[in-house]
Amino acid sequence: MESTIGTIIGALGFALAVFIAVRQVQAEKRNAKELARQKNETERTNRLMFLADRIFDPTIPRELRLPFYEEYLSMGGNGTAVKFWLIEGEREKKTQQSA
Repeated sequence: MESTIGTIIGALGFALAVFIAVRQVQAEKRNAKELARQKNETERTNRLMFLADRIFDPTIPRELRLPFYEEYLSMGGNGTAVKFWLIEGEREKKTQQSA
């Protein structure tokens, strides 16, 4: 009788351990996907910041900054850097026309 109870308890304990292990593996997979997503988002954000810095850098001639601007747009960048680029272009056109 005692050995039967011990066997049942042992089997239940083993089943519980397997269940917990499976749940832990599933949680680790979810966490790994989330970490990968966060890493990709951070890399994208860092790249956009780098490109925006090049776009705003007045020490680099405008024609050399064009590839940075194009990549910025292709990555879905918008906002201040794009507005700056367009305003700067208009300003240069006006300067060339008045010269």
